[in-house]
Amino acid sequence: MKKFLWALGILVLLAVISIFLLEKWLVNSLPERINAKEDRAYDLLFEEADVQLFRGSIELKDITLKPLKEDLETTITGSIKSAKLGGLNMLGFIFGKVLEIGELSFETPKFVLVRNDSISNDPADVSMAFQGFFGDIVSRGVIHNFNLREGSGEFYTQSDSLRKFGSFKGFNITAEDLETDSVRLNYAIPFKLESLHTSLENLEINMGEQQTFTLGKLNFDSKEDALDFYDLRLAYDDNVVSVAKQSAVQKDYIEIDVKHLRIEKINARSSIYGNWAIVAGLMTIDSLVLHDVRNKNKPRPVDEPQKPMFEGMVELVPFPLEVDTIRASNSTITYSQISEGKSVPGSLKFEQLSALITHAISLDSLQSGEMRIYGEAVLNGFAPMRMDVTVPYTNDPKQESFHLEASVDPFSLPSLNGILGDLVSVNINSGKMEKLEITMDATMYSSSNFMKFHYKDLKLELRDEEQQKKKLMSTLSNILISSSNVPEDNNYKTATFRTERNIYRGTFNLIWASLREGMLEIAPGNLMQLLMKEQDPPDDGKRR
Repeated sequence: MKKFLWALGILVLLAVISIFLLEKWLVNSLPERINAKEDRAYDLLFEEADVQLFRGSIELKDITLKPLKEDLETTITGSIKSAKLGGLNMLGFIFGKVLEIGELSFETPKFVLVRNDSISNDPADVSMAFQGFFGDIVSRGVIHNFNLREGSGEFYTQSDSLRKFGSFKGFNITAEDLETDSVRLNYAIPFKLESLHTSLENLEINMGEQQTFTLGKLNFDSKEDALDFYDLRLAYDDNVVSVAKQSAVQKDYIEIDVKHLRIEKINARSSIYGNWAIVAGLMTIDSLVLHDVRNKNKPRPVDEPQKPMFEGMVELVPFPLEVDTIRASNSTITYSQISEGKSVPGSLKFEQLSALITHAISLDSLQSGEMRIYGEAVLNGFAPMRMDVTVPYTNDPKQESFHLEASVDPFSLPSLNGILGDLVSVNINSGKMEKLEITMDATMYSSSNFMKFHYKDLKLELRDEEQQKKKLMSTLSNILISSSNVPEDNNYKTATFRTERNIYRGTFNLIWASLREGMLEIAPGNLMQLLMKEQDPPDDGKRR
């Protein structure tokens, strides 16, 4: 009996020593085995390893990332607090060449991404670099599940010196049932999988020209086929009006704020990582706030390009876009203009804005049929309006066109004084706008229009720059203008007319110019011309 116990004790001791030596051997061989893939782009170097044979797990601690390839557009370095290899096939790991892992988990990684501007400054290189990194790691064996928790990172550009241009935190990835032998480039993990959930918080990117893009949170769930963006903001470091005043040339300075943007029914042809491409059934935009400021005191750029119309605006989206329906709600768009000789801007504010856009496609090769746009808003708090636009796809910028039907609900005409402000030398004392409707058929260079403008009891008065009333001229002007235009009047008028388009201004400038000319047709007279006229620049208004 004693001999048996001795033999058993020796066997147990030998087993313990064997396990200890085997674990020691595995620890020593881990660097070579983890970095065995010949075409790998990164080495994973670690300070400490804990091997648990019976639990089938390995934990690597204090990991650093070492890129192996030179002259890349973007490189990634950094550190990982720990990497856990769970559900490990130990026999296969010890005796085989293929690493089979039930779950690979990265805890608290900190990434440093450096973009070489002498090679490329394409923003897509940033996300493609991360996709390449994750693909490189996951392809080192048969990995069934992958997790990354509480990642963070910083972005730098390398030209003459190293400059930080962005950062993020709260980066999480959960990928389940991976098929690492089947490539799929659409996601962060570029392989087929059962499900993928990705989230990111507090992304901040310096866009240059005193502009910063921030994103509060991003969330993607492949099971729901939905991508959510929260608290998007594109803003200037200084007040946007101050930026327009300090600029060397006249152009549109735009700030954007979006509370929530959601993309649903994402098609498999989409790519939400690397080279972006969005093919989806529905995009919803909640609480968009857009502010556009133009300073007319500044010279226009000599090489100013022609502005596109609705079709061209969609084609300016910097990645392929094909969305069946886009819905916007609870939104506000403000256009502010600092007129010549003035320092305080006047503004047009479209509040309570909602819009529905169908069949929005940015690529010429995919465009067919037509895009429809329907929108409603309240102008400066007093004038409800709506617009219905049909945009046929032409695939030729010179053949761009659209059909528009717009209307404005009744409002008190003196409300316009708050919009006109310093732009004109006239006050509207009384009057009511009962109907304003316009139909436009526009091409790249002009529009053919029909307009109804119904109003009653219009009375005006002129003022000089010191705001003093010119009573005699006001009386004469009210004689020259029709104080009423409704269907029951004997001299009731509608307007059929043509408007030349300023190709250096946007589509909404053409709509405003058509409204202006239509009102001049219906309510003629020197005073109305003074009321509606914009100050012409030295080129006789060709680039107004």
